[in-house]
Order: sequence, then C-alpha cells, then structure tokens
Amino acid sequence: MSEWHPDDRRALRNILILLGSFFVIVQINRSAGGVLANYLGSHRGLSPTDIGTVMGAMFFASALVQLPTGLLFDRIGAKRTLVAMGLVAVCGIVLFAVAENTWALVTGRFMIGLGHGGVITAVYLIAMGWAPPDRVAQATASLVGIAGGIGGVMATAPLELLLSEVGLTTTFLVVAALTLAFTIVIQFTVRDGPASGGVRRDPETFAQSLAGLWEVIRMPELRRIYVMGFCFTAPFMTIGGLWAGPYFTDVQGLSHEQASLALLIMVVALHVGTFLYGPLERFAASRKRLILWAVALEVACLGVLAIWPAAPIYVAGPILFVFGCVAPFFVVLASHARGFVPPHRAGRAITTINLAGLTGVFVLQTATGGAIDWVQTTGGAAETGHRIVFGLVIAALTLSALAYAGQPEKPVER
Repeated sequence: MSEWHPDDRRALRNILILLGSFFVIVQINRSAGGVLANYLGSHRGLSPTDIGTVMGAMFFASALVQLPTGLLFDRIGAKRTLVAMGLVAVCGIVLFAVAENTWALVTGRFMIGLGHGGVITAVYLIAMGWAPPDRVAQATASLVGIAGGIGGVMATAPLELLLSEVGLTTTFLVVAALTLAFTIVIQFTVRDGPASGGVRRDPETFAQSLAGLWEVIRMPELRRIYVMGFCFTAPFMTIGGLWAGPYFTDVQGLSHEQASLALLIMVVALHVGTFLYGPLERFAASRKRLILWAVALEVACLGVLAIWPAAPIYVAGPILFVFGCVAPFFVVLASHARGFVPPHRAGRAITTINLAGLTGVFVLQTATGGAIDWVQTTGGAAETGHRIVFGLVIAALTLSALAYAGQPEKPVER
C-alpha cells in the first residue's frame, strides 16, 4: 500500500465533500428525465418526440464533449476545466429555465450536457492527484455513490413537488444559482493536488495535445478496455433508465406510482453498487476479473428475465436490484486503464472510455426502441418486446466481455 500523508488525506476529504455537494446538483439534471418528461408533456404540451429530443440533447452533448474535455483535463488541469465547463452548464440551466419553445429547451439541455459531461472524470483526476493509486477508486466511488444517490432521489418526488409548487422557471433558476455558487467556491478552494506534488503535465502545444489524444485513442493496450467501456453504463441506462418503467407497468401490471417506486429502488441499487466498487477495487486481486464477474452477474440476471419476462415481481424485483448493484463498474475500468497511460494523458484515456460508454447508450437505446416498435406494430405481446430488449443487452455485454477478457492486467514490461 502507498503512503498517504494525513494532511493530504484531510485535504482530499474536504475537497470531496465540496465536490460531492456539487455533484448532487449535477445529478438532479442528469436524473430528472422522468419527472421532466411528465411536466413538459402536461404543462408545456410537448409531444413524445419533442420530449425525447429535449431529454436526449444532454446525453448527446455529453458524448460530444468527451474528447475535447479530455484534452483540457490534461492541458489545463481538472479543476480549471471543471470550473470553465461549470459556467457553460449554468448558462444552459438558465436558458432551460426561461425557455418558451422546444428548441430553447433543447439548446439549454445541450449546454447542460456540455458543461457537466466531464464532472465524474474531473473528480477522478482530482482524487488521483491527492490519493495513493490504491485509494483513488474508493474515493471516487464513495463520492459518486453517496452524492449521486442523493441527487438521484432529489430528482424524483422532491423535484416533482417543487415543479408543482413553483414551476419550472423558478425551480431551475434555483438550480442554476446553486450550480454557480458551488462553481465559484471550487475555483477558490480546490487544487488538482498538493502543492508539492499532484499530477504533472508536460508543457505541450495544442498540436501536440491533439497528437497525444490520437495516440491514446489508437493505443493497442487500451482497445479492449474501450470495447468494455461500451457497456459500462449502457446496460443500466437502457434497462433502468428507459425500459424498466414500461416493463413494470406493461408486463408486471404495476400502477404508475408503484412503477415509480420500483424505479427509485433501482436507482438506489445503482448507487449502492457504485459505492461498493470502491473498496472492492482496492482489495480485489484482479481488476479484470472483478469486471468480468460483474458482467457475468448482469448477464445472469437479464438471462432469467429474458427466459421468464413475466416472473412475479417478488422474483423480478430482486433480480433487477442485483443487476443495478453490479452495473456501475466504471471506476474499476478507469483504474485498469490508468495503468497503461502516463499521468499527463489519463484524462484523455478516461474521457475516451466515457465516449465509448455514451455511444453505447445511444446504440442500445436506439436498437431496443426499434425492437419495441417492431413488436408493437406486428401485434406481439408486451413481454415479447421486453424479452428482446433483455436479449440485446445480454448480447452487447457478452461481446464486450469476450473482447475484454484478453486484456492484460498490467502493461507488458519491455
């Protein structure tokens, strides 16, 4: 185990508390899709297509911004990038709050996605600057698990209550004010690492930075990790973030209120898993085997539901809870990737994994949506459509894991 100076430990704890508070606000924007969809439909009269465009704009922007932010992380540092992009997000939240038409709403959400697309990577890199290598994943997972869980819960019933009481404009102007306040505090209190150390960056020109990005993307040592990155978030976002609601109502026969509670439990499971991956990564003998076991559990859970989609809720519910717990293995995959790149290019490597993951969300959600549409137009049963959804996610997980299984644990010494 690496030595960790008590002053650095205390400094990182204080930084993580601040970044965690900021991440709660970020997570409200990320997790508010279900509540906002209902509000925009009932109060603004948006069509399902318009709602989908508004909600999807943030994730599209988050994918688009991954590689540019990777350059910024390695060139100007995690804190400066986080602050600069945070100001973009503030502008987006304000625009979303005051928007009077669909395209203003879309533009606002797009700017929020640009501004918040690199938050988790920034947290990871700041933790990397302060903590020993064997503690980075635990620190990051603890923050994302606890703060993300709080933000995810606040984006459900509390947000719905606030919208019904004061409306969208006031609600999101408050969110914008809180985001701005935390961004300012981060600017004046957070550093990328101790004054005597931290992550050191080479004085690269912009052309050299671009060349370094292309080099990281092309690294043979990372290709299998990028393939696995395709499934670090897509399976849960496809099941828990898109089709679990219709599954609970159409196949399980739950009411909308009961389905909302079931979805909330899945969100809790996701953040419980995120929190647990920190200590698991620290003590696991092999990061690769830890991820492969997680994928095997995901496949087993979805396999049961693909074979038996109409399983009673007391069977399907716990299965989906376990699926949610094992799904968020990003911090372990990021730690595995970090061992193959120098510290001054870690940001580019991690944001490339993020790009693969967000691309996976788009591909899987689009493919499963097409499958559901096909079943409905051909008059098939609802459980048939969800059986295909589970099968497509299983296929993506299996193919990614088969490619990743050949990944070395560590760089080969030459």
